[in-house]
Amino acid sequence: MAKFSGPEEIYRELVDDSDESWILGLVAFAVIEEQRVEWMRHQESNNAGLPGPEEIREWYEQQSESVLLRAKGTAENVLNVYSNEVVESYLVDHQRSIEEGIVVGEIRDLKAFWPQFGVNLAGGFISALLFAALLTVVAFFVLNDASPVEIGREIRQQIEEQ
Repeated sequence: MAKFSGPEEIYRELVDDSDESWILGLVAFAVIEEQRVEWMRHQESNNAGLPGPEEIREWYEQQSESVLLRAKGTAENVLNVYSNEVVESYLVDHQRSIEEGIVVGEIRDLKAFWPQFGVNLAGGFISALLFAALLTVVAFFVLNDASPVEIGREIRQQIEEQ
């Protein structure tokens, strides 16, 4: 079991010599230092004064490996909660930007509706006129019975009358 005589050794154990993420070590170190500050406040309120350097060194020496493990666990939980909050915040912002993009796109499409409507109306009108003209030509030929036999008969009749 390692004995720690001060914050430098705990820092070295949690951050410098650790195989885990340095940010996890820093947060774990902050957890242990927070415990020390709480202990010092407790000592101040119960003993009418802050502990001296020797008492603080003794406090560090009393800290075991299990304290470091608990601090790492607390740090990991804190970092997980924080990362979940960051991801959630990002997703909300991203969803909002997507929704705003869809709304802006729909508004742009709405503005483009009227010019396109005019083009479509003109195209429909022109195609209706062309169809009416074609229908008139077909109706003229059908109603006037302009078959080649009839045309030949009329030409022969005009020649005979002369």
